[in-house]
Amino acid sequence: MRFKVLGPLVAEREGQELHLGGALPRIILATLLLEAGRPVPIERIIEAAWGADAPGTARNQVQIRISQLRRGLGDTASPYRRLVTRPPGYLLRVEPGELDLAEFEELTARAEAEEPKTAAMTLRRALALWRGPVLAGLDSPMLAPVAQDLEERRLLAHEACVAIELDAGRHDELVAELRGLARDHPLRERVHGFLMTALYRSGRQAEALEAFRAYRETLQETLGLEPGDELRTLEVSILNQHPGLDLPGGGGSRSPRAPRQLPPLIDPLVGRTAERGRLRALLAPAPGEGSGDGEPPVAVVVGRPGIGKTALALQVAHDLIARHPDGQLYADLGESRPRASDVLSRFLRALGAAAVPQTEQERAAAFRALTAGRRVLVLLDNAQSAEQIHALTPGGDSSAVLVTARRRPADLPDHRVLALQPLGTAEAVALLTRDIGPARAGTAPGALRELAAQCGGLPLALRIAGARLAARPQWSIETMVTMLGDTHSILDTLSYGDSEVRAGLRVAYDSLSPQARRLLRELGLLDCSQSGEWLASLLTGDPGDARAELVEASLLEVSGGRLRLHDLVRAFARERAAAQESHDRRTAVAERFCSVVLHLAGRAHVHHYGGHFTLLRGQSLPPGPPEREADDLLGDDPIGRLDEEREVLMAAVRLSAAHGLHELCWNLAMTCVVLFETRGYFDDWRTACETALEACRTAGDTRGEAAMLYSLSSMLLFRQLYAEAQEPLSQALTVFDAIGDLHGRALALRNVALLERTRGLQETALASYGRALPLLRIAGDRAGEAHVLVNMAAIHVDADRLDEAETLLGRALAIFRAEGVGRGQAQALTRIALLAVRRGDQDRALELYEEAGTLVRAEHDTIGEAYVLQGTAEALIAFGRVPEARATLGRVLELAEAVGERLIEGRAHLGLGSLPAENHETARRHLDRAHELFSVMGAQQWRARAAEALARL
Repeated sequence: MRFKVLGPLVAEREGQELHLGGALPRIILATLLLEAGRPVPIERIIEAAWGADAPGTARNQVQIRISQLRRGLGDTASPYRRLVTRPPGYLLRVEPGELDLAEFEELTARAEAEEPKTAAMTLRRALALWRGPVLAGLDSPMLAPVAQDLEERRLLAHEACVAIELDAGRHDELVAELRGLARDHPLRERVHGFLMTALYRSGRQAEALEAFRAYRETLQETLGLEPGDELRTLEVSILNQHPGLDLPGGGGSRSPRAPRQLPPLIDPLVGRTAERGRLRALLAPAPGEGSGDGEPPVAVVVGRPGIGKTALALQVAHDLIARHPDGQLYADLGESRPRASDVLSRFLRALGAAAVPQTEQERAAAFRALTAGRRVLVLLDNAQSAEQIHALTPGGDSSAVLVTARRRPADLPDHRVLALQPLGTAEAVALLTRDIGPARAGTAPGALRELAAQCGGLPLALRIAGARLAARPQWSIETMVTMLGDTHSILDTLSYGDSEVRAGLRVAYDSLSPQARRLLRELGLLDCSQSGEWLASLLTGDPGDARAELVEASLLEVSGGRLRLHDLVRAFARERAAAQESHDRRTAVAERFCSVVLHLAGRAHVHHYGGHFTLLRGQSLPPGPPEREADDLLGDDPIGRLDEEREVLMAAVRLSAAHGLHELCWNLAMTCVVLFETRGYFDDWRTACETALEACRTAGDTRGEAAMLYSLSSMLLFRQLYAEAQEPLSQALTVFDAIGDLHGRALALRNVALLERTRGLQETALASYGRALPLLRIAGDRAGEAHVLVNMAAIHVDADRLDEAETLLGRALAIFRAEGVGRGQAQALTRIALLAVRRGDQDRALELYEEAGTLVRAEHDTIGEAYVLQGTAEALIAFGRVPEARATLGRVLELAEAVGERLIEGRAHLGLGSLPAENHETARRHLDRAHELFSVMGAQQWRARAAEALARL
């Protein structure tokens, strides 16, 4: 068999051309031939055939055409299957000598290592394989860029051949060929330079100058540009008949070889437009440079494993081929860690050096001398050190060096380093779309964006995810999203064929110091994607050396005082911790971490409540940091700082549960409520309680179990899920009674009273509060006592016993002020303001609400602010200030909906629906929503009020 793609597509058997059918089977065969010996996903075949307009039957049509191709190739009659099914698609086997493209690549590679005369003959053989434009006659947007790349390689081979033959004195016979080449490529400067040189050496100076003028006019008319410095210099040399243009000795000496060592571009780069532009600019000669003197420009791409450093550098290197016609040299310095001396030897031989010196210093000097004045591009992939880069840097400023490295070279200016970041969402989605095909990508765009986010914008992870999807057409995109949602198996999921995220991370990990490895393992053990920098200091006792090493290795990001560990790195670090740290060591790290987090949350609670009030605490907790140190970490806004470390708090709850640290676990879940309730993080609150509850039940920790049941009931009451709160509250009260925990009983009774109030049992609730009050005093829970007094006052207000309410509120406010509990003060003030409204004291009421609002806003208490504004709106309604009330209730709705506070949301809708002069339909919509919310919550009193308001419409 013989396959030809360097021209119109042809398949031959024993010299006879085979009938391949219409355009579709020819495009399929061409796609397979361009990837000969490698599996081609069926989605890529579909894209090549139809682009973005693939019909629903595309997959079936491809399968039918594959069967036709097999018959046409005689594949069905032979025991040797040439066109085989190979997930994620099909593979076409091609033997040596059967494909003209493979032969062309083999010949051009061989020419680089040959002597000039032989190399020219080899290149002529390679060029003779071409019969016209690649795949002429096939219309496929996906194949067009591949064909364009092959045409560029053909032209480079032609230029290399002409350069050798010009130096061999064959200028006369080359003139006609070069005229044709210049006509076919009117903007190719190097070709026009060869034509001018050949004409001049043939004694045709005037024609050489005319060739320059013709090229200049074409360039100006087409692009508005002038010829480059090199061609203008050549024109001046021809005008002056410079001796340097003559062949030495009449016969000429060969020019140095122009090696083409860059690996081919398998796929065009997706995205990275800005980065490509910056690298091209960094590698351009500075104004006034490029004369051959000085140092070549250097650019280094750094980034974590899998970020796409090599793909970007390779694309940019291919972009710059025309700028560096004297050769492109490539070395992978990572995989086998070659010595610079060995790489220099290979570079020197590729450049045609007659002899290779013995020592590295001599080889480096010879390399610089041989490249001085030439335009050579050097691509150093996976460089390990600045010394390596210096040794492999060519001579003169007309060359350039492009480097990829995991770490920033120590002595290179910052502006020469491009720190590669993950792909943005649009670019990541585009990469996935290319690999799985636009038709499939369009079935679930939301899931595709989520998949891109799960891969963290890492091209390696995205390619693996895309390959796995392409190999399994029965999988939905949602299936892959679900698989990656399990962070404990994410590295196994992102493994396909020879590609594995884990392997790249292992290389980076192995290069770290023992201290940095340990820090990474412990960060993985804690399982936080981000935290404050204090966490690294806590783990290592080191102010930053190990941390800096992880940052340098692109395994850890530090920005704005925050540490960030990508999910893939975190999963790898967790694996290393499980493999290298003993169980006792892991438990000790977990205990140290969780105890610090607990004490930080505890100090925030103290700042917020004025003490360890309304808080059940364990009896045998490990010591934490000194209070002053904890306060320094929390700063001026303890709740805000806890909010920043929200992920750390939840990680500590999970970690303590996983390591059997049940008392730490339930204390963490209890203490973190100070954040959950003020910010409305009810899902976190429930998760923490349920995690700790399971840990306590497993360990037989009865008190911890009761504490978590109580906290769970508090969360449900906050969410106004009154029916659901009944069971855990009843269980908690039973256990507290059984173990004689008076403080726990008091807090549970407080919740019992709240449930009774929602059922309209006001006097029963008052009695329950009365039973809780002395127990709170015995426990020394001053804030808890004051909260009970506020709630008792609310019952008296509803019963129009204003004097009794005022007395209780005065006592509560005094306690809150004495203990410095801002949120409690706001609650008491809003109740006192309500008394002022009832008494018709407008100024006093609004003044008190303003004071309460200032307090809750200082605490960043969104729920508290919603309640204060609700009270303010009701006061404004009572005083006839309806427009102001409407605006205030609108703000209440925004806050309530933001934090899921349904009771206050319902009250705001009730208020808006009850406003005078409200549009009838608008009012009904608000009242219907209020009635619905109160019904779902089981808030009978409020539901009755909403029903009454609806009846009045």
